[in-house]
Amino acid sequence: MTPIPPTTRRAFLTGALAFGVPPLLGLSPFAMADPTDFAAQRAAGKLGVVLIGLGGFSTVSIAPELASAKNVYFAGVVTGDPNGKGRKFAAQYGFPEKNIFTYDQIPRLADNKDIDIVHVVTPNGLHAAHVIAAAQAGKHVMCEKPMATSSAECQAMIDAARQAGVYLGVDYRLHFEPHHQEMIRLATDKVYGAVKALSTEFSWSRGNGKPWLSDKKLAGGGSMFDTGVYRIQAGCYMTNETPLAVTAVPSSPDKKYPPGIEECMSVILEYPSGIVQQARASYEYGSQSFSVCAEKGVFSCTRGSFAQSANGRPSPKDVVLPYGPPFKAADTLQLAVLHDQFAAAIRTKQPFACPGEMGLRDIRIMEAIYLSVAQGSKRVLV
Repeated sequence: MTPIPPTTRRAFLTGALAFGVPPLLGLSPFAMADPTDFAAQRAAGKLGVVLIGLGGFSTVSIAPELASAKNVYFAGVVTGDPNGKGRKFAAQYGFPEKNIFTYDQIPRLADNKDIDIVHVVTPNGLHAAHVIAAAQAGKHVMCEKPMATSSAECQAMIDAARQAGVYLGVDYRLHFEPHHQEMIRLATDKVYGAVKALSTEFSWSRGNGKPWLSDKKLAGGGSMFDTGVYRIQAGCYMTNETPLAVTAVPSSPDKKYPPGIEECMSVILEYPSGIVQQARASYEYGSQSFSVCAEKGVFSCTRGSFAQSANGRPSPKDVVLPYGPPFKAADTLQLAVLHDQFAAAIRTKQPFACPGEMGLRDIRIMEAIYLSVAQGSKRVLV
């Protein structure tokens, strides 16, 4: 497996600057162009992005931010509703109707010079098929998290991208979020001493939202598989390690969901340095938390710890410190920054910070979590 690039803030920023990759959105290496002029954006050297799947995340978070990105522009869509959603998106974001495709037309992307990057935003169980088809069409691919429903699918996606000579990235938007980068710096530099423990939660009151999340084949699992990847990510980039072992306890007290779709999951992750992480996901209520216990105090990312920007507006965050005022950076449009970083890596031919191999690692950890459940919540080595 190709080594995963270091994810400490210092390593990320140092490497980015060394490669000429802009760590912040305002340092674009691309020429500026009128965001409403499709041809001008292409001429300015921006990379065209097509979205596969026009559900809520594409509509609310990705599309509004592509319009404000520095290094990419919104070039087209792949949808099951070309005459409805497809034309609506084209009219709203200014791309030509020739760039509206149906799912069976993904191979035709190969002949479209407007499109450089495909962002796969379909249900988890469809990621592998759509990523592989896009890679075979010769397009770079950004895949939503979790990368797939199995490590075997992840490996097939990586192999397809490698064979096609294209980049494969995973939408780990928080790698580029300034408050999460500050959390990483505090841990890496041992500002408050060595980290001893982590506590993370990303729960939301789902109700009947997103019906496909109740389909095990499409979802891959329940609340842990849905938002749990954010806690796995947080543990790995705060420790710069991969966990050695996991212990998982599921719970479905209200029995709202079918077998294999747990309502709640609590997990203990053990890291090689001795750090222990508590991670929880639930569909029962809304709660987000991200706290780090260090030798000299506790620091936390607050106000929607893992929340995404939406409707073209940032998701405000702070980093609360053991003493003194909170750390506050400019809140960013996370999906715009993600795409700008991906485009810059492609253009400079340098590694992207969140490659397919990272997504594979996280799915392997997830598989260990569900194996622990299958074995009666026993401790399982990763």
